[in-house]
Amino acid sequence: MSRKNTGAVLTATAAAAVLAISGCSSPKPGGSKSSGEHHTIAFIPGCTCDPYYSTETAGFQAAAKAAGATPIVQGPADFQASEQIPVLQAVVQRKPDAIVIDPTDATALAAPIEAAVAQGIPVMTTGNNVHTSKIFTAIAASSVKGGELGAQELMKQAPQGGEVVFVHIKPGISSIDDRDTGFKQAFNGQSKYAVLPELYAGNDSATQAAGLVSATLSSHPKLVAIFASNVITAEGAANAVQTAGKKGKIAVLGYDAGPQEVTDLQAGSLTALVSQNPYQIGQLAVANAVKYLNGDKSIAKDQPLTPLVLTKQNLNDPQSQTALYK
Repeated sequence: MSRKNTGAVLTATAAAAVLAISGCSSPKPGGSKSSGEHHTIAFIPGCTCDPYYSTETAGFQAAAKAAGATPIVQGPADFQASEQIPVLQAVVQRKPDAIVIDPTDATALAAPIEAAVAQGIPVMTTGNNVHTSKIFTAIAASSVKGGELGAQELMKQAPQGGEVVFVHIKPGISSIDDRDTGFKQAFNGQSKYAVLPELYAGNDSATQAAGLVSATLSSHPKLVAIFASNVITAEGAANAVQTAGKKGKIAVLGYDAGPQEVTDLQAGSLTALVSQNPYQIGQLAVANAVKYLNGDKSIAKDQPLTPLVLTKQNLNDPQSQTALYK
């Protein structure tokens, strides 16, 4: 599957990493500076329960194969730090050459990651941040920028002004906290819009998200736009708007671009999506791990990518199609 034409904007370091890995798909005997041959690289997604992570895993595995590296993929069933920490500890016992992890909690995963590094295993993160300086790089679609871009799209779709709301999961998930920050920054100074307090839906409940959105639709007749912060909240928001008979009357943006979200976008229950292009992030994770293991210590500590806003109008563009989740 080709993902070279992407919707995210690469930093110079990330672009160089992709070029490096594309040139090492046929490792020479004994390996080479650009080859991943003989390297074992582990990937620990936030969970095995989400199309974002299955798409990132696919990108990781394809890139590892191209580089000649041996991939290990092991993740928790649910997006919970209490489940991810034992997975990380088990992976450390397998002694991979490097670990890529998408942390479920910025604080709770810091010490376990530092423990892995202390055992001589370099660690990098994708997606969510972690409160430690011990990782060698972090690659993620900028969630602050995604929040800003999503809010700007909602303003285009609801130019009349009114009340807007951000549907969160829970505080402490760095990427979603950042989306909330970008959302608020975009609406700051926009006198036509009133930002309501966040709705907190919990980790696993599209039903709870739907209930919160339904209640808000009933109690706030001036509501004109909803920013759903991930796959779960997007499903809930789409269902609530559909049930309330307000499809097409309220702008509803879903973060990510999972299959159900794309279906809801096509049906009009969602009016925009923000894709992080996780397949590309998985590829870049391998490319950077290989570079680091082969002695390149000049890799930037932070490699933010720019998310892509998808609408019904641009959904079939080649750039948009490469950014969909599988």
